[in-house]
Amino acid sequence: MPHKQSPFISNSWLENCGSGGFVFENFCGLYKTNLKGIPALFTPPWALDCGLSLDSNNREHYTTFIEALSKRRESYITVDLPPCSDDSSKGLSTAIVKQYTPSDFRVQWRHTRILNIPTKLPANRRKQVNKAERELISCELTEDWSNVSLLHDESRNRKDLSIDSKQLKNLLDSISAQSYSFAIEAKNAEGECIASGGFVLTSPNRCVYAFGGQKRGPNSAVATVAMLNYAMIVAEKKGAQEFDFGGSSDPGVDRFYKEFGALSVPKPRLIRTSWWLNPILKVIRPDLF
Repeated sequence: MPHKQSPFISNSWLENCGSGGFVFENFCGLYKTNLKGIPALFTPPWALDCGLSLDSNNREHYTTFIEALSKRRESYITVDLPPCSDDSSKGLSTAIVKQYTPSDFRVQWRHTRILNIPTKLPANRRKQVNKAERELISCELTEDWSNVSLLHDESRNRKDLSIDSKQLKNLLDSISAQSYSFAIEAKNAEGECIASGGFVLTSPNRCVYAFGGQKRGPNSAVATVAMLNYAMIVAEKKGAQEFDFGGSSDPGVDRFYKEFGALSVPKPRLIRTSWWLNPILKVIRPDLF
């Protein structure tokens, strides 16, 4: 069954994502560090969000959280909140964030892609699953996350994104033993892993595609589709009702997720930076503005 506590706030995550992970005021997981001497506070490395969960009084709980965050003295704060619901009775909502976030924080509205499960895949995706079967591509659960780590690194290398392979392996070694996670490999007829994914179950009923990638080749796309389809089946058996693709700022990747029938769901990022830091950040991190 899904866990009430997000994995992004668990010891297995925070103690293995680097030296700065900690639980913030019993609200969520954060990561404290220094960027060239500048005190900074972030969402923990590799976490899709900070793991904030609200109780039945969502407005009051959020205002208490944001008041505590406002007291932090770091010059540079970026905190990724979980996906928002339109209904504030079901958790964090866009209305709560817009109304109760203080003006010294900027809210950057991003999105993820979420699909309700079980679901019937669109025709093009069903054709790809069927093609994978004809090509003798098989999907299976695995306790060995080495291919998840390897292909995740390969994917980021192709996009020229920074990676910390050693720290990522430490994290995956830790979370692979947890009941909130599972990994899947898609293998070709020769038994070679050509796509893999690491998935985490978050509160209350959501499964997130958190890690993974593919080996580029003629069947890499259909292998990835088959792997994700299989992950949805596993997630449903574990009690999840939503499948979160994790979102992507890459238009091509976002379109790939959309073609599963996944809907765009708002995902806010809270940003607060000291005034003197803004000119520098506009040059080195224009994505924050």
